[in-house]
Amino acid sequence: MADSETDTHESAAKLRLARVRALTNENIVAVITYLLASYPDTFPAMLDDALSSVSPKQQGGNQGS
Repeated sequence: MADSETDTHESAAKLRLARVRALTNENIVAVITYLLASYPDTFPAMLDDALSSVSPKQQGGNQGS
């Protein structure tokens, strides 16, 4: 049963990732704005953590070059 549950979670995550990758930059900004407005007590900290994990400093400063 645990394998089935894991497969279900992985499938859902892959679908979510595909949907995010299909968004335009404008739509990504709209989603972030929505989440910030809807979850002001929790989402900003989660966003900061996520941004820190992909910071250009973490990647050697090569992002955008």
